[in-house]
Amino acid sequence: MISSPYSPEFIRDCIGTAFPNPRLADAQVLSGGLINTNIKIEFSSRQPPVVLRLYQGDTGVCLKETAVLRLVRSTVPAPEVIHVEPNGINGSRPFCILEFVNGMTFQQLKRTRDLEAIHQVAASVGETLARMGVYQFSKPGLLQTDLKNELMVGDVSGEGPDPIPRLLDLFLQSDELQRRLDHSFRQKLHDFIWSWSAQLRELDNERHLVHSDFGNRNILVDCKNGRWQVVAVLDWEFALSGSPLIDVGHFLRYEHSDAGLREPFFSRAFVEFGGVLPTDWRRISRVLDLTGLVHCLTHQQLPDDVTREILQLIESTLEGCKL
Repeated sequence: MISSPYSPEFIRDCIGTAFPNPRLADAQVLSGGLINTNIKIEFSSRQPPVVLRLYQGDTGVCLKETAVLRLVRSTVPAPEVIHVEPNGINGSRPFCILEFVNGMTFQQLKRTRDLEAIHQVAASVGETLARMGVYQFSKPGLLQTDLKNELMVGDVSGEGPDPIPRLLDLFLQSDELQRRLDHSFRQKLHDFIWSWSAQLRELDNERHLVHSDFGNRNILVDCKNGRWQVVAVLDWEFALSGSPLIDVGHFLRYEHSDAGLREPFFSRAFVEFGGVLPTDWRRISRVLDLTGLVHCLTHQQLPDDVTREILQLIESTLEGCKL
């Protein structure tokens, strides 16, 4: 049974680039993909299932993500890249074929309210993030691939000093954001981020691998040998070179100090496996994550309930991170 918005012929043609004359039993669109489309492919034979990942972005996005996956897979849980078609086929968008990894997202695990499992995974996430930070680049900035399809750092996001405050100021100029936030609140955000400029400046030269979308939906978990752990980190299309505190802030975005689920298990494991947390790391990571939250408000298609949730998180950051 082929149940997806794409024709069975198209799916077979895509899978046929890696598996000649494939006999497909099923094709199901996986939930959670907000930008790109992931389709689980099952075969009539005993061959393990795979994921057909169709990109909405251009060739560069496909090449970058698959290059990152190949870089980290020996030390970080991530799906194997089986095949890449950066130019697509027959006029299609770029796509790749990835290993299918069994598991549930951290978001789904949270809903079980199994505290022991959640704490074990939080520690595993800390270890995973520390292992990601081992990979370093020549300078901070956005990752891309060169003519040999090897990873490199492109232009630094916001050339010059104070890239984080200036990046947030850039987001504040967005028409979509200005429709959602009045002038006084935008000025409040501007003043707040610049009040942190001295502390953020200390991170300007960090050049570790950063996932940059290190949220609950992109962390796949499972119970292995009686212990819950990360089995795959998904969706690396926004990866960059910078400070791991960007990912720390994103992962702890919904953590409440009075009812923590991830802490102290996450940070303890992160440090144990080589991660570095500066003084006042929790507030600094929240300030870094503020830029990501504000960026969300620049998106044209944003449901009202999501907008309200982001605004609540922003307000909480402004209140909890005053200098």
